[in-house]
Amino acid sequence: MQNLQSLRKSISSAESLQSIVGIMKAHASSNILQYEHAAKASMKYRSILDMALYIVLSEDSEYISVSEDGDGFTLHIVFGSDYGLAGNFNERMISFAKKSIPKDEKHLVIVIGQKILNRLEDDYTISGSFSVPQTEAGIIPIVQRLLLKIDQLRDTVPISRILLYYCKPLDNYALEEEIGILFPIDIDSFSRKKTAWESNTIPTYLMDRDTLFSDLLKQYFFLTIYRSFCYSLVSENTSRITSMDSAKKNIEERLQLLHSMYNKERQTNTTEEINDVISGFKSIRNKKRNL
Repeated sequence: MQNLQSLRKSISSAESLQSIVGIMKAHASSNILQYEHAAKASMKYRSILDMALYIVLSEDSEYISVSEDGDGFTLHIVFGSDYGLAGNFNERMISFAKKSIPKDEKHLVIVIGQKILNRLEDDYTISGSFSVPQTEAGIIPIVQRLLLKIDQLRDTVPISRILLYYCKPLDNYALEEEIGILFPIDIDSFSRKKTAWESNTIPTYLMDRDTLFSDLLKQYFFLTIYRSFCYSLVSENTSRITSMDSAKKNIEERLQLLHSMYNKERQTNTTEEINDVISGFKSIRNKKRNL
């Protein structure tokens, strides 16, 4: 009987875990939808931003050579997660970063996500770390803080390149690591764009060109990091769903085994109880015959 109680407890625990896995999977699916929506919105805004930069740069080429000295430091920004149960998402990003980032004093690293911080700080100079936003609205303040940190580092050391390391979602729950270049900006690419306007009137601007150009570049930096966050968050939750699917399958197999063991044990106990009743009945009958 004690074994049956233990099996009932195991079944109850597995069923509770199964419910938790289902909730986590639903939550991850909901997160994917909101971050995909944010990524698509940022892409639309990016197309508008590209057209604006094209207009500003179309008059002459004086801005095209804007860049930093290539002999400066390189800042690497690596995106991970704050929480586990995300499959191999963090392990992939750690491996990708270690394969891509040289280990010397000219390379600085900013880490997004506590799960990858400990694994990277042993090999690199960590110049800052940030938590991962848990909502679409939470991305904006983190991006603003990250941009402020980048400005502070650029005031301290000469930074010639800024690279973004994140995971990008593909079709059918596939993921792909990617390196995005935040700085230097390929300004020449904007001037080369041949934008097709919907009317015969070419857009223009009235404010000071330098001021407008500076504002557009700030938006470019913000949007590039914002979109990287969106891609990384979609990838994290996609990997979490894959992990939850695997956990769900394991739990279902475990439940099937526990139910089978329970039914077998209950049948054994029932058989033993029936045999005890039969034996008792035979014993009583034999005693009556001997009277």
